[in-house]
Amino acid sequence: MSYLELIGPSLARHIPELLAWLVGFVLAVRMLRRGGSKAEKLFLAGCSLLVAIHLASPFLSGLASSLLRQGWRSPQTPGLVLQLPVAILGLAGLVCLVYAFWLKFWTRRRESA
Repeated sequence: MSYLELIGPSLARHIPELLAWLVGFVLAVRMLRRGGSKAEKLFLAGCSLLVAIHLASPFLSGLASSLLRQGWRSPQTPGLVLQLPVAILGLAGLVCLVYAFWLKFWTRRRESA
């Protein structure tokens, strides 16, 4: 089984999520061009990280499968080595998005009150 046959179904499964984060990326760039603040920059960073994760995830899972076929004994080792950085970047992207929304909407309410 070739590498492209391994990643095909996984890549097709990630297309809706990838499109959603690409829309968020485009919106963040448009907000920055209109004079965005720190919140918009964090929103762009979070969307960029999540787009990169959803692009890399199918390829890394295919790489883990091909490493298992080449003789890795435990399926946990390539999974851990390849998926741990993806999980950390995903968490960083979500933290950026949450903090961006916090800055944009919560601080404005507290200043007006």
